[in-house]
Amino acid sequence: MTRRLSSILLCAVVFLAACSKRERSEVDEAEWADIQPVTNTAVVASDPASTNQARRMIQSEGEDYAPLIRRMESMVSVERASGETMITGENLVLDYERRFVRMDHDVKVVDDRGVLETETLIGRFSADNDVEMIEARKGVRITSEGRTATAESANYAFQNGAIELSGDARLSEAGNRLSGERISFWIKGSRKMICEPNAVLEIASMSELETGGLSQGGGTTEIRSDRLVYDEGQSLAEFEGNVRLRDPRAALNCGEMRLHLKENNEIDWIEALSGVIIHSDGRKALADRASYYADEGKFVLDGDPKVQQGRNIMTGDRITFWQETRRMVCEPNARVLLYPTEEMKAKFLKDLKD
Repeated sequence: MTRRLSSILLCAVVFLAACSKRERSEVDEAEWADIQPVTNTAVVASDPASTNQARRMIQSEGEDYAPLIRRMESMVSVERASGETMITGENLVLDYERRFVRMDHDVKVVDDRGVLETETLIGRFSADNDVEMIEARKGVRITSEGRTATAESANYAFQNGAIELSGDARLSEAGNRLSGERISFWIKGSRKMICEPNAVLEIASMSELETGGLSQGGGTTEIRSDRLVYDEGQSLAEFEGNVRLRDPRAALNCGEMRLHLKENNEIDWIEALSGVIIHSDGRKALADRASYYADEGKFVLDGDPKVQQGRNIMTGDRITFWQETRRMVCEPNARVLLYPTEEMKAKFLKDLKD
C-alpha cells in the first residue's frame, strides 16, 4: 500500500534540481533560438545634458518581437507531457545563502504517478546542491493510482528515503484505511512503515479476513493499537500495545498481535500474545497466546486456555476450535465443568490457578 503512495513525493526532487546553479542546456538554447537579442542600435538614450527628458527604447528598423511574444504566450498555457513533472503555485522564493527554495499557495505537483497538493512546498539542499529534505506543509493530499494519503504536513529525507506524514495522517486504498497521529515509511533499503501513536487499521468487509471466516454479513474489521509496524520484506504487520480487534462476528483484545501475510498480501495467519480475550458466537475464550489460521478458519489457544460457553467451562493444555463448523478439541488434560453454580464456578477457576 505504501510503495506507490510514497513514490509521488520523489517528483519534487526535479523541482529542486531545476533551481540549482548550472549552465544553459542545449535544449534551452534551441527553444529560444528564434528570439533575437536587442541590438545596441535599438537603445536610444537621452542627451546627458537634458536631465528632464526620459530615456526611451525603440524598435530598430527590421527587428521583429513577434517570436518573443509567441514564446511568452505559450508559457502561459504550457501543458505537462508524459514523463515530465509539473509544479505550480502562486509564489516562488529561492535563497542560495540559506540553501532553500519555497513555493506557496495552492501548490500542486503532478507527474505520471499521481498528484501532490499542499499549501507550501519547501526544498532544502546542501552547498553542493544535493537535495537533503523536501517538506510539504498545510493540507497535504497525495493521490496515486487509486490510493490517497492526507496529513497536515509531510517530510521526505532524500538521503535515507524516509517519508513522514504528521498530524491526522491517513492512508486509504480500496476501502481499507490506516490512520494515526504520525505515519513513517522508507522507500530505500529496508521497506518498513510505522504508524504511531493511536494506530487504527480499518479493513473493508470484502477483504481477506472475510474469506478467512472472521467476517460475515458486511461491516468492517477494525484493529487499534498504540503502534503498528509493517515490514514489507518479511510480510509481517505487528500491532503493539492495547490491541483491539473488532469484527461483526468476533472481538479480540491482547497486548500484541502479529499478522503474517502471503506473497499476494492475503492474510496467512494471526498471532495474538499477552492477555488474550476472544468473544465470538456467544463464546468467551481466555489464553496467553492465540493463533488464527485463515485457510482453515481455525483458532488455537495455548497457555492456560479457558473457554466459556453459556454456563459451561472448558480448560486444558490446548484448545482448538473451528469458527464455521463450531467443532472444538481440548487436549491434553481436558477438564469440563457443566452447569456450575457461582460457588462451583469460583472454586473451579481457583483450582485452575492453584
